[in-house]
Amino acid sequence: MTYDMFYRLQKILLSLAILTPTSNIFSVPITNDSIIVNQQDAHWGAELEFQAGTVMILDKYQKSYMKSKDDYSFGLKLTHASLPSDNDPYAYDYNYPTFSIVTKFSKNNGATMHRDVDFPHWSYLTDEYYEISPYKTHLGNSLALYGSFSYPLLRNKRWEIDISGNIGLAYSATKYDKEKSVDNDMIGSHLLFYAGGGISATYRLSNSYGLRAGLDYWHISDGSTRQPNRSANIIGPTIGFVYYPYYESLLDKTNIFCPSKFKPYWYMNIKGGVGMKTCFEDWERTQYNLKKDDPDWRTERFRLYSVASLQTDMMYRYSRIGSIGGGIDLQYASCYSHIRDIDNSKGYPINCGHSPWSFALDLKHTLFYKNISLALGLGVYLYREMGDYSNRKELFFFNRIGVHYTIPKWYNITFGVEVKAHLANADFSELIVSWPIKL
Repeated sequence: MTYDMFYRLQKILLSLAILTPTSNIFSVPITNDSIIVNQQDAHWGAELEFQAGTVMILDKYQKSYMKSKDDYSFGLKLTHASLPSDNDPYAYDYNYPTFSIVTKFSKNNGATMHRDVDFPHWSYLTDEYYEISPYKTHLGNSLALYGSFSYPLLRNKRWEIDISGNIGLAYSATKYDKEKSVDNDMIGSHLLFYAGGGISATYRLSNSYGLRAGLDYWHISDGSTRQPNRSANIIGPTIGFVYYPYYESLLDKTNIFCPSKFKPYWYMNIKGGVGMKTCFEDWERTQYNLKKDDPDWRTERFRLYSVASLQTDMMYRYSRIGSIGGGIDLQYASCYSHIRDIDNSKGYPINCGHSPWSFALDLKHTLFYKNISLALGLGVYLYREMGDYSNRKELFFFNRIGVHYTIPKWYNITFGVEVKAHLANADFSELIVSWPIKL
């Protein structure tokens, strides 16, 4: 039903684009006096997009079981442009960006996985612990709905070059299942987080139409709320047919709005978060350390554990659209005792500790557009004792990404969602409340 709705919406918007009053979109000269659409009023456009992608290989384990990596995506964008006539100071500072709501169907079934006898994790096991699947596992098709922000690097009569950032949600038709999808260690949930970005160039065919080509990367994962949680990471070239009747207005520099000069300032940002996670140690134990007669062998059910964090940052709001700074990051994970029990059952000495607390120093950068902000962070652990797997595999640094909304009437209290990860592998997801205090 979801896919049918997508294709119906696609047909409707394509029909609207075809029925737009114009004689021949490939022959109309690009001059101000030949514009047919009233571009002073036009803010909305659309795009049909196609991507030929490939699944990225991130480590030797994934390399050993990925049998094919092909991926194809079809996207439909509904785009809103901020124009000089809007008198928007944020749009002015971003050189008049565009926002899009995007629906993307990805045919991921071309990506297949199969753990053969030479799979690295099985090198020390007997066949009491593992079983080679008689079939290849398909990654599974997905449908994403996300917001996209495009920042123009170059814009003239014929060409537009931009970079974009995307964030939203996705639905995967298949996930890990020990009966039907046993070698899928990328996706453990139907409902997923979606994030990505890209760079593209658009060639203007006529007043309102263009042809776009670029390179896009996207990532889907369950944010460690389920296992497995390796995530799927896809990169590849894109091509799109663009309808943008507002484009001439973006080029018009007459009577351009000039906002008042922004006065930089310092502020302290206090952030508290609560969230949840599953343990990779549970995945590793049930996949590789239990015999086939154990009821939890290759289970799809994993317990959720609570997490919490407290972040205190000193930030410098260097412009209307950005701030930079850093601070401390204190994290608590209730799963430490469970991890300790797993480590103690391994039968060999574990040369590491187990503590619920992690302490780190962070660098932060925040981008603003009115009341919406995108928070980015890079942290370095000063203290972390989370067991054997963490000691062997996790990096000494981590990254954060989050989307927040500020309510000015509530003393600028901000609500948001953040994911903390080690590169592309999520550690936990959390709800955030923050309070920026101007100094």
